[in-house]
Formats: sequence, C-alpha cells, structure tokens
Amino acid sequence: MAPAQTQDTPENTQKSSDLLEHSKGDSVLTDKDRKALVFTDKHSSPDVYVNSSKDTLWHPWTGTLELKPLRFETRSGSFVIGLRTPVDCWLGKHRHRGTVTAVTLSGNWRYKEYDWVAGPGDYVVENPGTIHTLFMGAGAEVVFTITGSLEFFNDDDSLRETMDIFSFAELYYDHCKEKGVEPNEKLWY
Repeated sequence: MAPAQTQDTPENTQKSSDLLEHSKGDSVLTDKDRKALVFTDKHSSPDVYVNSSKDTLWHPWTGTLELKPLRFETRSGSFVIGLRTPVDCWLGKHRHRGTVTAVTLSGNWRYKEYDWVAGPGDYVVENPGTIHTLFMGAGAEVVFTITGSLEFFNDDDSLRETMDIFSFAELYYDHCKEKGVEPNEKLWY
C-alpha cells in the first residue's frame, strides 16, 4: 500500500553547493558561479523522489479507470497522476482549463476528436480550453501532468462536474482512509 514514509525513500537531499567536488583552487567555477549555486539552494525546493510502488498507490476513479497520485503542487495548481485501465474504456467529454502533458507508459490511448493514437513512449501536450473525449485501450497506462481544473460534460453538453488538484487529492485520501492506510503527505509540494 502507500505508507506515509518508507525507508527506501531518501529523507534529505544535499544542496547543490555542498556537492562541489573540487576545492575553490581546483575548480573551474568562478566566485559568481558559486554564489549562484548558494542563492539557488537558498530559494529553491529540494528535488523529489517518489517510489511508485511504496510511496503511493493505485485507486479506483470511474468505471475501470484507476488513478495513482504522484505529485500535488498547490502553488501552481498542478498535479501529476498515473491513469490506467485493464480493459478498453471511455472517459466522458471534458475541457482542460490549463495545460496538460502526457507520457504513455504502455498500451494506447486517443481522443475521439483527433486522428492520432498515442503508444508507449509517446508524448502529448494539450492546450488550455481543449475539449475532447478520452479513450484508453486495454492495458494502457499514462502519466498526466495537469495544471488547473478539468470540466466534465453531460451528453447534452451541460457542465456535470469540475475537478482540480484538491478533488483528485480527496479521492486519494478517501481511498487511503477506506483501506486503513496513512496517506503520503510528501506528495504535496
């Protein structure tokens, strides 16, 4: 399941300025370069490692689709999820209010409205305002990075539901509670 913390997941990451292998006299880095590294360390967030088998879990979403949260970024409203299905399935018509990127890990998927089919290794960028209907083939697994909200529509084109970072996070938290598993708070950045 998804423990709140694993021993395999590093607790602390080193700062870039601490990783310089050469003393000042043996390095080609200038004082300006070193100052930039220290400044970056002070003002940036640490790198993040998520062990997909130990730090998070798959959970049901809708129909046969399952989700796996990998990141929740509240400052930008972005979140990263794995999406998979064991059988062919459709996700209803929806609109993105921010940019979405996708990397296909296995299987194939497409949108009813387009003439391409994404397969393993393929990369897709979806622009804000795009409306389409998702089809995922049996065994498809895709990682989506979503910014902003998704609006789902009924068959008559009326708005059915709006989901965002908090909606998807709540699904994960509810599933963890149901399974008696502590949600991984380290998925939030």
